[in-house]
Parts: sequence; C-alpha cells; structure tokens
Amino acid sequence: MNRRATGTGGWAGRPLFWIIVLVVIALGVGYLYRPQGQANQDVRRSFFRTTPDGAAALARGIERLGRTTAPRLTPLADADPVRGTIALLEPPAFLSPREIRGLLDRLREGGTLLYIPSYGPEGVVRWESPLMDSLGVSFRMRSLPDQVRELTLEEPEWGEHALTAGLGPPGSFVHGLRIDGEDYPDSTGVHDVRRLLTAGDPGTSDWEWIVAAEFAFGEGRVVIFSEGGPISNERAGNHPLAVLAVRAALAYTSEADTVFFDEFHQGIRGGRTRAEVLRDFFLGSPGGRTLLHLVAVGFLILACLGLRFGAPSPAVAPPDLERRSPLEHVSALGDLYRKAGADNTAALLLVARLARTTRHVPPHTTAEADALLRKLDVGAGANAPLGRARSGLGANPPDLVAMAAGIDEYLASRG
Repeated sequence: MNRRATGTGGWAGRPLFWIIVLVVIALGVGYLYRPQGQANQDVRRSFFRTTPDGAAALARGIERLGRTTAPRLTPLADADPVRGTIALLEPPAFLSPREIRGLLDRLREGGTLLYIPSYGPEGVVRWESPLMDSLGVSFRMRSLPDQVRELTLEEPEWGEHALTAGLGPPGSFVHGLRIDGEDYPDSTGVHDVRRLLTAGDPGTSDWEWIVAAEFAFGEGRVVIFSEGGPISNERAGNHPLAVLAVRAALAYTSEADTVFFDEFHQGIRGGRTRAEVLRDFFLGSPGGRTLLHLVAVGFLILACLGLRFGAPSPAVAPPDLERRSPLEHVSALGDLYRKAGADNTAALLLVARLARTTRHVPPHTTAEADALLRKLDVGAGANAPLGRARSGLGANPPDLVAMAAGIDEYLASRG
C-alpha cells in the first residue's frame, strides 16, 4: 500500500508542514493573550502609557506648547543629578530617604515639582508617604461609608490665581489634601501656600479641602494635586485640571529646561533588552507560560515523529565484518520463516521470483508452484536445478535452502 493511499503522503507527511502549523497556532495563542490596554487594571500615570490610565497625553501637550519633556528612568539618588522640573504622578513606589533629600535639595535651589501623591488602593486605609511627610501634606481620610456611598467633595471652587484664570467648571473629586505649611510655615520649610482649587467636606459645611495648590519650598515651587484621574489620557482632553497642570509646567519651567516624568518610581526601569522583555513574557505571565508549554510540547511531538533510526542494514558492510553470502542470507531468512511457521509462504515467494523472471503468473498455492517448476523443468532429471527445487518444495517442511539454490542455479544458466 502506498503513502498516497494511506493518507500519509504529500505535505501532511512532512515534519515541515506540522512545524508551520505549530508556529501558526503559537502566534494565534500569543495574539489571544496579548496585553489588553483597555482592560488593564494596573493604573500607572506613566509617560510611556497611551492607555486610558497613562499620562502620555499630558507629556505630549507640554511638549507641543514649547517645553521639552523626557522620562527619567533612574532613581533620584546615586544616579543622574536631579534637574529640571520633576513630575511625580501617583508613584506606586515610595522614594527612599536619600532620594527625598536629593529632591528637596533641588527644590531649595529653585527646582519645580509637579506632584500627585498616591492615596493607595480603594478599600484600604490611605497611606502617607515619606515625601508627603517631608512636605507636611496629608490626605483626607475616606471612611468606609464614604466609599460605599461614593461620596464626593462638595462645591469645588477655583482660587484666585493666574494659573486658574478662565478655567471651566472643575467637576467632582473624592480626595482632598491638607498642607501643614499653611498654619505652621516654619515646621517643614513650606511657605506661601496658594490654594488653586478647593472643595467642601461632605460631612461638614465649614471645612474646605485642597484639591490643587502651589507652595514655595526654599527657592523652588511645588504644584500639588489630590488625585491623578483628571490628568490621565482618558480625561485630559476635556478636564480643566489637566489644563492647570500644563500651565504650571509652562510657567515654572524655563524654555532651556526639561520636564522629567519620574518613571523609575512607576516601576519602569531602563536598559531592558528585547531578550529580557521576551523572558519576562514567557516566564513572568500566565499567558506566556501557557504558550511556552504548548510550543515545547509541540516541538517534542515533532521531534519524535521526525526521528529516523536508519536503514535495517548498512548499505556498505563494515570493514571489520565479512558480509554474508547469498546462501547464508537465505538460510537466516529461512530460519525466521520457520520460526514464524510460514515455510509454505516462503517457498511460494521463492517460486514467485522465478515466475516473474520467466514471465509467468506467480503461484498462489503449493500445487501451482509445483506445476510451474514441472513446466520449466521439461526434459530434465531429478538432479537438474529445478528438480532439486521441486524436491525441496515437496519436503515437509519445505527445504528453502535447496529451493533457493536450485532456482538461483537455473536462472544463472539462463542468463
């Protein structure tokens, strides 16, 4: 039966075909497990992110209006000097004490900080970062009923300032700040606090919380916001707080200076190679690990299917071994047929070879084989080659060696 008849021929029987199929399947699985920006739950106000939670739109807006923007991928200590305007937007990681000291030194020398503190995950008691403590900034505590009822601050109102001139309705906010430097200017070095946007406490009518403010720190300036949602890509296009952030960056950054977006504390590090990116995908994500296992199993199957064990016997005899003679080969083959109980089948195969050579129909039974030998052995005696073959055929079991020798001698005499 040929390969085409059994369905194993053509492309389906070639390992290359299955390798291509495996690659296509791997690409399909990789596409299904690709990162979904719209469904990303890990919120980061990153310079690089163009997803709804990122801050790429804010950076591009500042760039288009005449100030250079760039990501900072190194820490604020023991690395590049702290320079320019630093944008620290809801960083997931806290600054170390050495970094805080370097940043505050930069502010005292006349630098600018655009700062949005991280409130922490919803449902968890809000945290005060070391930098907030150094600046005397604290969040309004949101109680569990506030979170369940989704209460927002009441009656937000712009303060009188050049940065807020002409801005539209501010919208609603859930987080508020307090700055100790308003009441105790000497406690933290904070002074000249200017409220840019305030809102009332939903629990009391006589307390205002800061949503946006600016204050001096040494010779420098800090512009602080209570939450980062309004400056995200999703809302920056039509929210006045994003306009306020752009105005502050333009007002307090010289044309020769740069607004650096702190990406290091967003968890983004520099110097990652493509190999490291692939490694993190295949080893650090569920989808990548699934795809890696599928590829490994697929190639293991292909390796097993495509493995070749070589020919049953070498094409050239090893130099240290003497090759078998035809008689020895037939003897060994006869022993195998004898052990398998197929002596008659072997005898018919020997006569079939003779029949094809002499252009006769191969026999299917022992009687037909004897008739063919008798027909070809007309006029010869029992000692003739085919006579000995007939005698071997008539033995019980058939003498395969005698038959093979007689047939070979007869064919040699004809040729």
